[in-house]
Amino acid sequence: MNFTFLEVNGSDMLEKVFAFRYKILLEIYPEYLEKSGFSDEKEYDKYDPYSVHFVALDADSNICATVRLIHNSPLGYPTENSMIFDNSMFDRANLGEMSRIFVDAKYRNIMTTKIIIQEVKKFMYAKMVKLGILYTYGSLEASFLRLLRIYKMNYHPIGEKQKHEYFGLRYPSILYTQQLGDDNPEIVE
Repeated sequence: MNFTFLEVNGSDMLEKVFAFRYKILLEIYPEYLEKSGFSDEKEYDKYDPYSVHFVALDADSNICATVRLIHNSPLGYPTENSMIFDNSMFDRANLGEMSRIFVDAKYRNIMTTKIIIQEVKKFMYAKMVKLGILYTYGSLEASFLRLLRIYKMNYHPIGEKQKHEYFGLRYPSILYTQQLGDDNPEIVE
């Protein structure tokens, strides 16, 4: 499979990202969309202006995966604003959050997802290093936490499993940039 991976730099592509996120959330969390009341079939939130967005495009230039990296948000981060844990252990200047990690249903199989995640790790790691991000929050379901570990993205729970405001039971988690590089030497340039 041929994919193109890129950082989103234009408003047209960002609008497509929001539409893709809406499509995926409609499949997996329709109740969230109902409560949020998006009228334009695009999903976005208050953290997007403080985010770097990445996409994977398929051979027909359709978005097949997205992820965002929130950094330097004056609003805080989704995980700390919706879950209970001790967030005082992390220096705000070196903190980020990776979220909206979505893969299109037709590419959600162990082999293709692995290819996509491997490339996403390269982009994310390079951006995290460039921005001085030492650790990255995530609000993760147990099954997704296990899957990311298989793909050598070793998030560590930093609090008890708890009900997220919109997305069910999750663990507040942290990913250390240094460990991501150590576990994946092929992504370190």
